[in-house]
This record gives sequence, structure tokens and C-alpha cells, in this order.
Amino acid sequence: MGKHVCIIGGNGFVGRAIAKAATEQGHTLTIACRHPERARDLRVEGARLVRADIVDGRGLDQAVTDADCVINLVGILFERGRESFEGVHVRGTEHVLDACSRHAHTPQYLHMSALGADSASPSAYARTKAKAEERVRQSKLHWTIFRPSVIYGAEDSFFNRFRKLSSFPLILPVIGGDTRFQPVWVEDVARAFVSSIGNRHTNRQTYALGGPKTYTLRQLLALFMQALGRRRLLLEIPKPVAKTMAAFAQFLPTPPLTPDQLKLLQHDNTVDGEPFPAAFGTPEALEDVLPTLVADHRAEHLQRRLDRYRRNYWKP
Repeated sequence: MGKHVCIIGGNGFVGRAIAKAATEQGHTLTIACRHPERARDLRVEGARLVRADIVDGRGLDQAVTDADCVINLVGILFERGRESFEGVHVRGTEHVLDACSRHAHTPQYLHMSALGADSASPSAYARTKAKAEERVRQSKLHWTIFRPSVIYGAEDSFFNRFRKLSSFPLILPVIGGDTRFQPVWVEDVARAFVSSIGNRHTNRQTYALGGPKTYTLRQLLALFMQALGRRRLLLEIPKPVAKTMAAFAQFLPTPPLTPDQLKLLQHDNTVDGEPFPAAFGTPEALEDVLPTLVADHRAEHLQRRLDRYRRNYWKP
């Protein structure tokens, strides 16, 4: 029997994958986000759109009303304006938990954390992710916490960042090339979340989510360049230079690197033990998915160019 699921941050990269998978499983959805006008396409899937902001808590009560399960996906990779790690990850989670607690019919809560969340980490991102987890564990809800490694897919912020950087010829700069990652496909992450909806066996469990293999950042970039058909020299940037770059880049609207991210790159982002819970199936190998993502991106790019040509030049 389908559940009523509220996905907070459901218009994002991971949220859209979860929304699609949940709809296919017969669940009805409420998508809560700050800008519902940017998620109108989700109405096609039958989702109800609600304006909500976890930073100040506005709209959350309306969003979680009648929900059997609430999924909180909201997180930030860098701080800007009113969005701080503490405000989004910790106080934002508190606002969501409070809203759920005010609605007794919202017993299940699924929380997106991150691999490497650690209260002792030098990174504010990792520390606040750990603090948010602690708030979840202290709640009386039937909670489940997911800790994914780097999530990749067609609209990810990982490979697409390097796609843009590699548009320049000859050289691709690399920072933290020896840092190890265990990338997990967004569709596998979505399956783990949707499999947990209404599943009492996942209550009060914390799951690490990683792909089947680990890679250094340098190896990942080499695979990606090969899939793109681009020959680039991977040039390692010395740490002192990287620190200077991050110090200036953090003030950009969308910084490619921040001092906090530099601290994260000092530690591997891999799973200890089983990379992906067997209860959620077997994760896809990066080498099998990457060529498809590249082909899909090229097809979308070609379609956009065609649409632009038709608008500008083609007259019926």
C-alpha cells in the first residue's frame, strides 16, 4: 500500500531521483522546497508542491501534514548569506524534527547525512552533519540515517564541475589527487531511501552508502576524461597554492573550492566494511554508468542547441 511521503529538498539532484522512484512504487508525494516554482515539472508526477524553508522553519508544518514518512535531503556544500552549516544542517534539522513531532501521524523520518560526518572533524561541514545526526538519534521518531559517499548522476555537482574545468584545453588541475572516494550512483541512493519507506526493519539504523569500488580522485578524473573523449594532463596543485586559491575562491557566488572543502580532501571518503547494504540491492559500477551519463549529457546538449536554433532562426 502506498504511503504519503514528504520530501524536503525534493526538487534537488537526489530529491528528483527519489521522487521518481517513490512515485513508481505507488507513493503519493509532497515536495517541500524554498522555490516550488522551479519544480513545476514534478507536478506531472502527481506531486504536491509546498513552499518551505528549514532555516527558519516556515512552511514545514504544512509540508509534513498527513505525511506517513518525511525525508530530509537539505544540505549545503559551502556557506553563503543566511545559509550557514550550523543553520542548515543543525537548526534546519531541528526545525524539521519539531514539525514532525507536532504531527503524531508522521512516525517515520529518513535523514540524508554524509560519509565522514564526525564531531571531531576539522571541517565545519562534517562537524555539523554529525551534530544533525545526533539530533535525529535523540528524537522519538522512527528514524533512519543514510551516509553516502560522493553521489554521481546526470545532474551531479561532482563530475559536472570537472566537465566545465576540462573545457579548457591540455591541462586539468587536480587538488587532493590521492584522496580516495567510493562514488555511488544517485539511482542506487534513491532505491535505498524508497526501500526504507514503511519498512520497520530500517528503524533506528544508520547506513553507509558507497559504490562497489574505491578510486583516488586522480583515477576518477582519468576515467571521466576517457568517457568524455578528452585528453588532459592531470596537474596536481601544491597544497600552499591550493590554500591560496580556496581563500579567494570562497567569496565567489558558486566557489569551485573553499577552505572547508580543502579540509575534507585531507581524508578519504570511503566505507568501512560492506559498501552498500545488501537489503537495498547491489550498486552499479561506475564504469558501467559513466558512458551512459556522458551520452545522455551530449544528447541533452544537442537538443538545447537545436531548440535555440529553432527559436532564433527557424520561422514557420
